[in-house]
Amino acid sequence: MPRHQPGNSLRVARELYLEATNDPSARPLVVASWQRSIEYQVKSGSLDAPYLDNPNLDSPLARAALPILNRLHEQLADDPVSTMITDRNGVVLSRKVSHDGLTTHLNRVRLAPGHVFAERYVGTNGIGTALASGRPVVIAGSQHYVEELREFHCAAVPILHPTRSTLLGAFNLTTIRQGSDGMLMAFARSVAAQIEAEIAAITSRRERALFQDYMEACSSVRPGPVLALNGDGVMMNEQLRAAVTGPDHYALLDHAREIADDRRWEGTRSIALPSGRVAELRVSRCRRGDSDAGAILRVRLIGRSQRGLAVSATPARPVLGLAGSSPQWLRSVADSEAAFLTGTWLQLLGEAGVGKRTLVEALHRAHGAGRRLEMAEAPLSDAPAVTERWLHDVGELLAMPSRVLVLRDVHVLGDQLRQRLRSLLTHLDGTATGQLVMTRQPSMVSTEDQLDQFCGVTVEVPPLRHRYGDIEHLARFFLRKYRPSGESTFSPDALALLQQCPWPENVRQFESVIRGLARRSSGRMIHVEDLPPECRVSSHKVLTTIEALERDAILRGLMARNSNVQRTAQDLGISRATMYRKMRRYGIVPSSLA
Repeated sequence: MPRHQPGNSLRVARELYLEATNDPSARPLVVASWQRSIEYQVKSGSLDAPYLDNPNLDSPLARAALPILNRLHEQLADDPVSTMITDRNGVVLSRKVSHDGLTTHLNRVRLAPGHVFAERYVGTNGIGTALASGRPVVIAGSQHYVEELREFHCAAVPILHPTRSTLLGAFNLTTIRQGSDGMLMAFARSVAAQIEAEIAAITSRRERALFQDYMEACSSVRPGPVLALNGDGVMMNEQLRAAVTGPDHYALLDHAREIADDRRWEGTRSIALPSGRVAELRVSRCRRGDSDAGAILRVRLIGRSQRGLAVSATPARPVLGLAGSSPQWLRSVADSEAAFLTGTWLQLLGEAGVGKRTLVEALHRAHGAGRRLEMAEAPLSDAPAVTERWLHDVGELLAMPSRVLVLRDVHVLGDQLRQRLRSLLTHLDGTATGQLVMTRQPSMVSTEDQLDQFCGVTVEVPPLRHRYGDIEHLARFFLRKYRPSGESTFSPDALALLQQCPWPENVRQFESVIRGLARRSSGRMIHVEDLPPECRVSSHKVLTTIEALERDAILRGLMARNSNVQRTAQDLGISRATMYRKMRRYGIVPSSLA
């Protein structure tokens, strides 16, 4: 955002400050806050505190602070003092007021849960200035930037994580009484210290629970490599440290963090490591009551390290016409190819858009001479006649040696149809001459799927976010495909942005982006500004068509307005609060668009 010259407005800020306090230590802090308020173009004559639905009350900060605020509420009965806790963005998470008159005053200025009191929206105020400066602060009367707030006296103290010292939020005291700023600040510091101590205690209990479960896993009857992790730390035993090193170590941690972040994930999952080995992860959650302390992963390593895998596998790739050289991708291709060549029934696991169908079609083109490839989707209706016909067709195709049948997305089949399919495959077991390939997305629920037992080989195709090194290969591949006569290439900055994108729809989304660039861009070099808006978000959420259009409209508006949220919201005809809700939903960070 460009800096604006404060001019006379800053002099007015200094004059108001000097009238309000004689504390020389506070002068730089408050004056600097007023200057920031002017640069943010906050309107001193009107209050505009955005509102966010459903503030997060499940954070460590909220869990620690809310019981303390409840106790304070009882102690401060009938006193015209309000206690509040906010997150690090200035969103008020909780407010306690025991005096009706003060409640009316606070509601009038929207100093209430869900509203955002960061400096960039409401200028100098206790909450926003404490968060912006990282220091305890008292903002009294006319020191507030917005006129509507000048009846209040506020003392706010930042709350830091006890071990990482990162900013979690702030504790704020607000009153309309004239009184001692020193007393207000002493009280606010005391409460903030209690909250930080409770966060430390919760963190300690969480870490102790995870450590206890980790030690039990390490001392089991048949101990093996064990990994335990949550958002705060990682533990691994000596067996795992010695067995998994170098690129395998980083790949394993990358997968493990994704698994640990999903509190619903329990079960078994296999991942390909860069060395060519497979790590089978048996995942359990560390729970105490309603609290989740992290994940315990028991690791079983399958196969031997094959450092020459990438070299030996590379010559076969031109035959298949597939792009990519990451070890995980090459391993999934090589394992699938081996199964296809021997006629083994194959199951391909992978997120939507990773290229499961593309892989099967490439294998069939290269090695399917004399055999016909058949694709079967789940039936569109549960009507008995429809499902009966679908099962009959599956049985007939598998009875033909000249057929390769691909059952796509078997995870969407209903329970009754899955049961009937299992019965059919059981009946055909040993007599079917056709080859079966099943594709599905990785299960997040069951550790065993009875359909699995019919496939001799299961291969997991890695998501694009785990194929960082393949982005450049794929970009060149799709540019040649959609602009065969051109010589376009990507600038280093554009390529870096493509590599940072999470690509929630995987290769399918990536190909769509490159296809659009090949059709629109006329120059030989594709720069950052040529990339579409979807390359500038951090969200892993797969969007509907309408959501994608809305996201792109917001991104284009922000880029046209130099990341000015308020002006973009006005252009789009929505409130600033709605704008921020949508930005949070789509993973849009204005500062990253410059």
